[in-house]
Amino acid sequence: MGGIEPNRIAMDVEQVSAVAAYYRRSSLVLDAVADDLAAHDFGRWARAGAGPDAAASLGPSAATYAELSASLSARLRSQSRAAAVLARNLRDSAIGMADGDAHAAGEISHATPAAEAAPR
Repeated sequence: MGGIEPNRIAMDVEQVSAVAAYYRRSSLVLDAVADDLAAHDFGRWARAGAGPDAAASLGPSAATYAELSASLSARLRSQSRAAAVLARNLRDSAIGMADGDAHAAGEISHATPAAEAAPR
């Protein structure tokens, strides 16, 4: 099993922390893109730049672009939240494992001197 005993948990805390940081940064980027999309009036070119005849024919396109932008922004926000939750859970898991290892190491080191002093 690749050097890991069955029924044991192994975690590379540094690697998990790096993955958590990646997802946190991804969350921030997705949120920034969603903000940018929400701040722009997509489809404005189809309404504002067109003459009277063109405005009538391009109007539906403008509405479609606006709906598409709003839908994309909502999806990006949802993915941003999911990435943030994943990052937090990964980080918390890595911290929990590291803390558990530190606690177990402390318990073992306290028990070891007494075990060495016992007659054999």
